[in-house]
Amino acid sequence: MLRAGAVVLVLMLCATPLFAQTGVRFGLKGGYSMSLQYGITPVDNIYTVSTHVRHAAAGGLVMQYPITESFAIQQEFLYVMKGSRHDIGIPADGVNTFTLYDLNYFELPLVFRYIFLHLGEFKVYGSCGYALSILLNGRVALDGTVESDGALISFKYVDRIRGLDDFDYSLIYGLGTEFPWLGMDMFFEYRFTIGWNTLQMPTFPDEPTAPLRNMNYVFALGTYF
Repeated sequence: MLRAGAVVLVLMLCATPLFAQTGVRFGLKGGYSMSLQYGITPVDNIYTVSTHVRHAAAGGLVMQYPITESFAIQQEFLYVMKGSRHDIGIPADGVNTFTLYDLNYFELPLVFRYIFLHLGEFKVYGSCGYALSILLNGRVALDGTVESDGALISFKYVDRIRGLDDFDYSLIYGLGTEFPWLGMDMFFEYRFTIGWNTLQMPTFPDEPTAPLRNMNYVFALGTYF
C-alpha cells in the first residue's frame, strides 16, 4: 500500500498546476455500481462457475478541462466498490461453494468527452478513456460443501484477500447528459469499465486460484460547481 500512496501523491502534485487554469470545472458525482468479474478460462479448467453481480456504490471528485465548446478532458478521483459473487464447483472433488469477492479501489479515470447532440437544455455526450485503479482492500467469503467418504461436509471461510496486484488498468466507455436543475449544472451518465489485468482470486484454502478480471457498470448523478 506504500506504493499506492506514492502514486496518489505524485498524481496530485502533477495535477496542482492545472488548478490555476481558467475554465476548469470541478464537480462531484456518485451513484450505483453493478460489478462483475469475468473468467479467463484455461485449457485445463477444473471449475464450473456461475457468476452474479455485486450491487455497490461509486463516487468522488471530478475536474473537467474544456478544450472546445464540445470537447473536454476530465480527470476523476473516485472510490469504487468492485467484485462479484460466484457459484463455484469442482466436480471431480465434489466441492461446491458460493463465493463473495469484495474489492474496493481508489480509481483515477482520465476521460475524453464529446458533446454530439443538443436537445433543448440537454447536452448529450459520449466518453471514452482509461483508468488506473489502486486496490485499497479486499475480502473473500465462502460458504460451501464438500463430499468426503460419502458424507457431505459444510464449511465457511472468510478472510482478507492477499497477494492481488495493487494496480488494475481499465478501459472506459460511456454516455451521458448535462442539464440545468435548480440553478445547478447537473449531469447523469452511464459508464462501462473493463479491466485489463487478470487477477488470481482465491477459491478456498490450499486450492488453485481462479483467474478473473474486473468489470463494472456505473450509473451516476453529479453536479459541477
